[in-house]
Amino acid sequence: SLDIHALLAEVYGRGVRSVLLEGGATLAGAFLAADAVDKVVGYLAPALLGAGPAVLTDAGIGTISQALRLDVSEVHRLGPD
Repeated sequence: SLDIHALLAEVYGRGVRSVLLEGGATLAGAFLAADAVDKVVGYLAPALLGAGPAVLTDAGIGTISQALRLDVSEVHRLGPD
C-alpha cells in the first residue's frame, strides 16, 4: 500500500537525491515493481543454503523470461565471507 513514487517525490522535495534501500524482500520487490531502482549492490557470501526467505516478493517477476538481467560492473572481496 506504499505509494513509492509519492514517497520519492516527497524526499526529493526535501533535497534528498539518493536513497539506500536496505529492506526485506517485500520492500525490495515493491521498488523494483515500481521501476524505482537505478542500481543494485549485492553482497554474496560463499555459502549456499537450501531454504530461507526470498530476496524479492511481488516484484512482478514470475518466469525466467521476465528475469531482471543485471550488469556486473564491479566485484570486491570483503574478507573470507
